[in-house]
Amino acid sequence: MKIFLFLFLIINTYFSNETLGLVTKSKGEIQYKKFSSDKFTDKFYKGLGLYGDDQIRTGDNGFSIYRYLDDASSIKILKNSDIHIQGRVNSRNIVKNVEVSNGIINFNIDKQSNGDFTIVTPTSIATVKGTDFWLICNGPEGDKFFGIEGEVEVKNIESGRTIILTEDSMVLSSSDGNILSQNISTQDLEQIQDLEQESGSYENSDIDTGFDDNIIDENSDSDISSDSD
Repeated sequence: MKIFLFLFLIINTYFSNETLGLVTKSKGEIQYKKFSSDKFTDKFYKGLGLYGDDQIRTGDNGFSIYRYLDDASSIKILKNSDIHIQGRVNSRNIVKNVEVSNGIINFNIDKQSNGDFTIVTPTSIATVKGTDFWLICNGPEGDKFFGIEGEVEVKNIESGRTIILTEDSMVLSSSDGNILSQNISTQDLEQIQDLEQESGSYENSDIDTGFDDNIIDENSDSDISSDSD
């Protein structure tokens, strides 16, 4: 038993020490916790290598993009977001997983040759092989998914129900188990355009991160430190 636990720790450390991606843009207030540390630091910069079990938090004016090493897949992180990078290297490919606790995230994912790219929020599980979409995660309240290109399978954790997010559609997933799909409205389209144009300067930005539970209900029947590692 002791030998098994020792081997498990060795394997887990090995996977954690593999670089999964690189920061390609960093701006504003960002806190970063490396897998090997128990404290957050503000030392987050372009060119920083990211590992499995790293965590990124953006503040009111925080903005970052990171790209995976095995393909052109990139993650765009807007203000007030909290994500946990998971994954491991399998042969020459990276098995990619991201946990999102809260925030506004764009996933531009290349076609995956080694399984699905998985995104987990407190409410939903999204699996993709290659697509472009936006996620607005409102913590335990629920999620909004905006389809830009390709398809995403969105599963509500509470109910187990699954809906496919497609281009020009939106999926709403709530903590009470409800999940629905609807066409993107003019207002939603304007919001997506605002997100697409976002570059980290929030002075003139008015991004709605609210979650309208009434829409779901009506349609349900049809610790910070500056220490470095």
